[in-house]
Amino acid sequence: MKKCMIALLITIFLNGVCFAATDAGLIVDTAYVKDKTGKPGWVIIDASFPDDYKEGHIPGAILLPPMFSKAYAEDTKRSEVLHSRVEKTLGDMGISSDSHVIICGDPANTHWNAVMFWVLEAQGCNSSLSKCTVQYYDGGVQRWQQEGGKIEQNETKPSPTTFKAIIGTKRRATINEMINVLTDIKKANIIDVRTEGEYVGTDIRALRGGHIPGAINIDYAKNFDTKTYRMHPLSDLDLLYRGVPEDSRIITYCQTGQRASYTYLVLRALGYKNVAIYDDGWRVYGSNLPLAAEDETWFDFTKVNNVLQAVKDLGKNAHK
Repeated sequence: MKKCMIALLITIFLNGVCFAATDAGLIVDTAYVKDKTGKPGWVIIDASFPDDYKEGHIPGAILLPPMFSKAYAEDTKRSEVLHSRVEKTLGDMGISSDSHVIICGDPANTHWNAVMFWVLEAQGCNSSLSKCTVQYYDGGVQRWQQEGGKIEQNETKPSPTTFKAIIGTKRRATINEMINVLTDIKKANIIDVRTEGEYVGTDIRALRGGHIPGAINIDYAKNFDTKTYRMHPLSDLDLLYRGVPEDSRIITYCQTGQRASYTYLVLRALGYKNVAIYDDGWRVYGSNLPLAAEDETWFDFTKVNNVLQAVKDLGKNAHK
């Protein structure tokens, strides 16, 4: 019996993923949020723009600090030193290692709202390794008001606490893992969530266009209604991803990791356990020329320079 318990603990440690019961309710509704608002241990994070937050937000909701947009949204390579900054900032937001967090934001910013869900899972939330949980409220303050929720305009000032991240969650796929997968595609299923144009290389957003070998293309915009930006019913999304094995390692990627985070959220809500984001994205992979690529196309610098010169000439002629 003792040997079995030791083996089980080793398995959990190595996998870093043995998820909590919150899997069945990662997407929550208005009634759920109303019930949790103001309760001890619960934190609501609003990922809206500061001006929108000031116009009105869910009572007690904390505005997402700019540190996260700079760290996870700017088109630059991530730094490993980010880990300690994330811990401190989460603590300053009033999030402890046993907090229950609900993420919301402007529905139109679907590509950004889910990033914090992934960030918190990458720090250990929703795992057997941490008491912290994170869920997602789809629809933001607009839905909140439509369904009878009151709003406030005063900024919520949280009481700082201590957040300790968990190492080994395997929620972030590194370039080393990607290279390893390329040697044996059976090691993971890669989902490219960019547009079809980006995938086939006609829309180039790095030194070259194309996609990571073996990746399938499921545009992240297929996850939601493009008019309301609300997530499609999970029953419909289950059909969208029916060809993706639930028991496999799944890695999503896009250009910078934002769109990939929304697909990540959907997959987690569907019950997929072993999901990660390659957050360096195509902007890094596509500019790393020794790495293999399919549907490879090249950025035409001559064409761009000609266009820039033409614009410059127009400017000169306008001032004559």
